[in-house]
Amino acid sequence: MQKEYDVIVVGTGTGGSTVAREMTRRGKKVLMLEAGGRWEWMGNSMTVAMILKHYGLVRSREGRTVTFADNYGGLSNLAAGCAAPPPKSVFEPAGIDLTQEAQEAKKDLWIQKQPDELVGKANLRLLEVANSLGYHWGKMDKFVDPKRCNASGDCMLGCKTGAKWTARVYGDEAVSQGAELHLHTKITAVIVENGRVVGVKGRRRGVPVSYFGKSVVLSAGIDNAQILRRAGISRAGKGFCCDWLQFVGAEIPGMNTLGATPMSVGSLEFYESDGIAILPVFPNWAMYAITLAFAGPKSLLNFPRFWKLSGIMVKVRDETAGELFQGVAFSKKVSRADQMKLDKGVSIIKKVFRKAGAKDSSILPLDPQGAHPAATCRIGDVVDRNLETEISNLYCCDASVLPSSLGLPVMWSVVALGKRLSKHLEAKIS
Repeated sequence: MQKEYDVIVVGTGTGGSTVAREMTRRGKKVLMLEAGGRWEWMGNSMTVAMILKHYGLVRSREGRTVTFADNYGGLSNLAAGCAAPPPKSVFEPAGIDLTQEAQEAKKDLWIQKQPDELVGKANLRLLEVANSLGYHWGKMDKFVDPKRCNASGDCMLGCKTGAKWTARVYGDEAVSQGAELHLHTKITAVIVENGRVVGVKGRRRGVPVSYFGKSVVLSAGIDNAQILRRAGISRAGKGFCCDWLQFVGAEIPGMNTLGATPMSVGSLEFYESDGIAILPVFPNWAMYAITLAFAGPKSLLNFPRFWKLSGIMVKVRDETAGELFQGVAFSKKVSRADQMKLDKGVSIIKKVFRKAGAKDSSILPLDPQGAHPAATCRIGDVVDRNLETEISNLYCCDASVLPSSLGLPVMWSVVALGKRLSKHLEAKIS
């Protein structure tokens, strides 16, 4: 006889691991399914390549890079560790209040501001310069335990010390409490009977598999839309967001931000008015080289400058547009409104660099790229306020359900959504 689970979670990123952890804590039988493996060699460029789909080389039909993960813990492994609470301006119009769940998540995720020695002299100087221009910069919340942090600045390459919270923390806790975890298991379809989901099917290391459960939670990012389309929900994947960002580098005499803790200071003063966040961070040498290569052969001439550069990023709330196609193919333009936001952020960053001593000739804005693939299975469109699809007991829970772009780090919001969904599932599952 087939084993039946209370909850089958497809995907082990922030949303999936949260639901798995919360439901095992409630005594439910949980199965976690992950398409990728569990890469353990953290803190280097190889980490990035092995955790991302197609080694991080996925690009839109318009030639823009957007990152998609394919490993246990998902994109949380490569997050900069910056924490932003669920913005009410995004969730309140969708009829969702995450206040309680956000507070619960804050306790779990080690969220706190970092001491000066971990923020670093370069970041503190940029903060001082920005504030001298009349901007309002401050320290940012981080989901980093300062007692374990070695101040390497390699947060986006995978944390070696375990100081940064990732979805693996929740996933491992779920497994320790009895949840099953199957890696290298690619789910391609849901099994539906009489309008109700009863399981999932796909392949595990190339071998066909099926699993059965009372409820299914899709937390597989871009793959959610593909699975839902096969189930007849054709509007999934039509329109999405990715929080367009633009890195800007500059040569500031006597300093650079190499090794500085990313996004440990910055400003959200233009977030509510313009959907803009500005934070010091820059790609590592390998990501920088790939970005330059995509921009064209002449851009590679800027590569030797890398070790002299300080970096600041602008991230924006982009418009819901574009479409997912087969596999990882997609279309997503930088709209005129998106570009105006990016341009405003780059203009502010240039002012900070000039005040810090950089010459205009040394300032290098890189091409825009996407940070957080989101809103492919939006609340109010593909899922309801309980994150349930039109197929009974079939849910989505990750950044794909966001009603619109956050333009902010998404993990705190997704954990809060996972906690909220788990309360709903507990009440529904007998």
